[in-house]
Amino acid sequence: MHSIRTKLTALMIAAMLVSLLSIGGMSVYSVKTEGDRHAAQTMSLVCDNSRRMINGYLNSVEQSVDMAARYVNETLDSADLMEGGVIGATGDGWRLSRDDWDSPRQRALDGRLREHLEKARTVFRSAANHTNGIISYYYRINPEISRDEPGFLFSKIGTAQFAEVTPTEITRYDPDDLDHVGWYYLPLRRGRPSWISPYYNENLNIRMVSYVTPIYKAGTFVGVVGMDIDYETLVRQIQGMRILNSGYVILTEADGTIVYHPELPVGANLAEGRPEMLGAIEVLQDREDNGANPVRYHYKGVAKQMFFNTLSNGMRLIVAAPEAEILATTTALMRGIIVTGIMILLGFGALMGGAAQRITQPLSRLTAASKRLAEGDYNVELAYEKQDEVGILTEAFRQLTEHLRIYINDLNSRAYQDALTGVKNKGAYGASARMLNDAIRLSLPMRRPEFALVMLDCNDLKKINDVYGHDKGDLYLRQACELICRVFAHSPVFRMGGDEFAVILQKDDYQARKDLMTMFDAYAGEINAEATEPWEEVRIAKGMAKFDPRKDISVESVLQRADERMYADKQRYKAMRGASFQTSAEHLENVPQVGVSSFLT
Repeated sequence: MHSIRTKLTALMIAAMLVSLLSIGGMSVYSVKTEGDRHAAQTMSLVCDNSRRMINGYLNSVEQSVDMAARYVNETLDSADLMEGGVIGATGDGWRLSRDDWDSPRQRALDGRLREHLEKARTVFRSAANHTNGIISYYYRINPEISRDEPGFLFSKIGTAQFAEVTPTEITRYDPDDLDHVGWYYLPLRRGRPSWISPYYNENLNIRMVSYVTPIYKAGTFVGVVGMDIDYETLVRQIQGMRILNSGYVILTEADGTIVYHPELPVGANLAEGRPEMLGAIEVLQDREDNGANPVRYHYKGVAKQMFFNTLSNGMRLIVAAPEAEILATTTALMRGIIVTGIMILLGFGALMGGAAQRITQPLSRLTAASKRLAEGDYNVELAYEKQDEVGILTEAFRQLTEHLRIYINDLNSRAYQDALTGVKNKGAYGASARMLNDAIRLSLPMRRPEFALVMLDCNDLKKINDVYGHDKGDLYLRQACELICRVFAHSPVFRMGGDEFAVILQKDDYQARKDLMTMFDAYAGEINAEATEPWEEVRIAKGMAKFDPRKDISVESVLQRADERMYADKQRYKAMRGASFQTSAEHLENVPQVGVSSFLT
């Protein structure tokens, strides 16, 4: 016969066991459910941020080509083509029939095309120089329109600056020879601007990615406008993305053909020789992204998850990592919960009520915090500081939250900070410009924002790099950036790329803009007077323009004026130093001559 004490003890143990099993089971289920969802959302966010970074780069190329194409369409006269016998000629719509290449009207058309191409060169050069990673740009005239004026092709493969090379003779190749003339015929067949997937250009002997726009005038195919980026430039951006400990980024076509993979060759298919990947390939082909559900597969015997999104050029950006790493935090939390339950069952059986209360309340807070974290709120406050099992879980969760916050902040800072100088980069400038454009568009005419733009260009950087080395060139750029930040201490400074900087002046700096420009020259003179080496000097061309609501409808027009004045200042500097400035003169062909006061308005 059992005593009441034994029965009560047995009843308490049973009640404690049931309670622990219930609480532990619910906690494990909640943590697993929320942890899995949070892990998927975090990886999807990483994939989306990676997509945004790559798309930002691809969009900059598209914008440059579109700008050049718009210029070509606006300056190409339909009447010239009609008088030259192009428009209205018989043919299949893009191969025109030309009976007499030596006729007077053909020679007249060639002359007008020659003038048109000369003007286009300046616009193309400016667009290419302001776009990162461009290795060649071209405007190829349809050979059925003119044999004497094929267009132009500029490349800087093997050189520091763009140099004109002989355009590809299209008629020598079969239209299906994509390695030689795919850049010409693919956009033509599609009839729209197109990205050309990475290919090895046999003419320039380099693997590249191209964006090409076909040019039509009055329904007649005139030619193509395009720019090429180095395939390795795209690869370096992908290789710089860190995914957990052993994860990586993959770039493929929609059908799974590999564009970049850290282990597999370009041109292979993800499913080639790997039947376990067939299901993943089907998802890639059917959808533009994975949504909220990861795609699970096995690679070399390791269970993995991949998250993918579609880039603006149609390719798939895939983020892949071992499932164990993705769910490591959730697994650790579940193990911690189980260990905590066992320790409580063995060590605190007599304190059932208090122990249950101490476990359930912090676990509820931990579950609520995991839900907030899964929803994207990283400012989770967990006040539980006791050094017990739940405290270990809470600290682990707190560390996870802090690591995620640091990781996301690091991604954002890399996207908008220049690595060399520490100031904001061109992407940050684009965000600021969009905000100003929104303010211009949404404000009343009398309440539009007051601001000015200053464009600055470091003279003699190439000479310093060539003579003293790129490390001295970096010192020169930092010295110049320090002076810019010193003068414009209350305004955002952006490195636009290479040796160009931009400053947006508002409020007090806007009111004092003329004094600041004068102060800039004074400080520069002091620095140069004390400099003992060329890289310790600051030789900066500058130009400033303020927003005028009577003639400016966007930030871009203000930037263009500031850029023109900066290049005019640079031209005067080159003339004073006795250097050749042929390239700058071509760039400024249509820029009016301005006085010193024009750079201070």
